[in-house]
Amino acid sequence: MAINQALANILDETVAALSDLNLEALHALEHRTVMIAESAETFEIDGVVLAKKRLLEIVLQNCQVNLDSLTRLHARNMRNQWAQ
Repeated sequence: MAINQALANILDETVAALSDLNLEALHALEHRTVMIAESAETFEIDGVVLAKKRLLEIVLQNCQVNLDSLTRLHARNMRNQWAQ
C-alpha cells in the first residue's frame, strides 16, 4: 500500500513538473522511481495509480504533439530565412 501511495505521489508530481517545465524536479522524480523499482518489495498497482498513469500518458502525448508542432514551425522558419 505504501508503494502505491508513493507511486501516486510521483505521478502527481511528474505531471506538475512537466506543466512547470521543471527539469530538476523531473530528475529527482526519476531517481525516486528508480529507487522504488530497485526495491525488493512486490506490490500490485491499484486503480488510483493506473488512473494517474493514464493521465501522465495523456500529458506526455500532448507534449509530444506540441513539440512536433514547434519543430515544424522552426523548420519552416529556417527555410524562410534561407529563401530570403
